[in-house]
Amino acid sequence: MKISCVIPTYNNLRLLTGTLESVLGQTRRPDAVYVIDNASSDGTASLKDRFPGIAYIRLPENTGSAGGFHEGIRAAVDGCDLLFLSDDDQVYNERALESLEAALLSLGPAAGAVRCAWPGYRGAAPAEVPDSVWSGTLIRAEVPRRIGLPLKELFLYAEDVEYFRRMRKNGLSLYVVPEARYLARDSGHKAVLGSPVWPTVVYKAPFRLYYAFRNEVFVYLRYSPWRVLRVLLYFLRVSLFLGPAGLSAALEGMLDGFRGRLGRKEKYAVRR
Repeated sequence: MKISCVIPTYNNLRLLTGTLESVLGQTRRPDAVYVIDNASSDGTASLKDRFPGIAYIRLPENTGSAGGFHEGIRAAVDGCDLLFLSDDDQVYNERALESLEAALLSLGPAAGAVRCAWPGYRGAAPAEVPDSVWSGTLIRAEVPRRIGLPLKELFLYAEDVEYFRRMRKNGLSLYVVPEARYLARDSGHKAVLGSPVWPTVVYKAPFRLYYAFRNEVFVYLRYSPWRVLRVLLYFLRVSLFLGPAGLSAALEGMLDGFRGRLGRKEKYAVRR
């Protein structure tokens, strides 16, 4: 089986270097690695010299993680059997890809994808889960051929949840594999607020709040309408800790999610 790895990135050269070292250091090394550069301005293109075997694709503008995975999967899918997806700030245990491939093949054709276990996961065998993040997920190349590409209009956040819900709606299952693990993922984008007894995790930047709330409302209205109530309850909880800019961004995001207004919003420019 031929495996292609897809890694979108935006102005994250230092952490991306570690991700590439982790991916290329796997016991089951991918056959191809695609780096999708969302118009970075931090010298990301220099990685072509340090890692000469990678396929480097620079996009003319920042299309967010949704656009990056959309373009990356489109570029890689026809040349492989399996797609390994990763964020640009992630590293894995060295047998992660080997474990994912073995599990996916053993689970049979109804299994469309398998994912790495998250910190604290205690299961001992592959178990079915409802959705996944992009990072650390191995999918069959036939999945995008069958259900299409990620929704690039979501721009940032929840496009992975939408994609794997869409996959499951089309009769393909998703599993978590305990032997495959994330080792680190500290992007610094979130803050833990509130009391130690009842901590609240929330995005720090208003632009992240906007896209997160907008896309969760949009996606859950499409696939699990009852979960929109959970988004609203979460908003009520975090609103106690948000400043005026964050509160406004979250509210605007939810309204646009209900209205189906997607795409990149210039008011909420992405800053790293």
